Amino acid sequence: MIDLDQVNNSLKRKFKDRKLIFGSGDATAKIVFVCETPGEDEEREGRPLAGPREKLLNQLLVKLGVNKKKVYITNVVKYMPRNKVLTSKEIKSYVPFLREEIKMINPDIIVTLGNMALTGIGLRQPLDNVHGRIFNLGSHELFPTFHPAHALKDPQIKTLMESDFALLKNLIAIKTAAKKNNTA
Repeated sequence: MIDLDQVNNSLKRKFKDRKLIFGSGDATAKIVFVCETPGEDEEREGRPLAGPREKLLNQLLVKLGVNKKKVYITNVVKYMPRNKVLTSKEIKSYVPFLREEIKMINPDIIVTLGNMALTGIGLRQPLDNVHGRIFNLGSHELFPTFHPAHALKDPQIKTLMESDFALLKNLIAIKTAAKKNNTA
């Protein structure tokens, strides 16, 4: 069986000319957050989400009642693109690694943060049309919402993201109750 270290080593071999930022957090997490690409803060700190974006996500996790040490955070693209817009081919080159990463963790819920994350997971719908909704993704529930960077720039998006997280709280409660009923 492949583990996360093997996935990361495969990434290093394929993208050896890039400074890669790997996912981090609980490798047995029931919730995985998929971001888009690392930014300057993430590259500097070597984490998939950092700075004000991480602070906002942490605040939302507190409102959910979720310990940030019990989630896993990753990006679709594992490096910071410098002064360029990524092509769909470049983005797609990372998707198999993201899928393998998620397969290893096997979460109950995948929360995509932003359009690129949503597309990277395989749902080709405009985020504005699907945020805050639940989609079945095989053995996972998919929950798309906005990226914290977008929410920090636009107060209306931040309000929508906060509303989405209230819905996410309900999904977590349902999943938790279902697990308790299955073990009772």
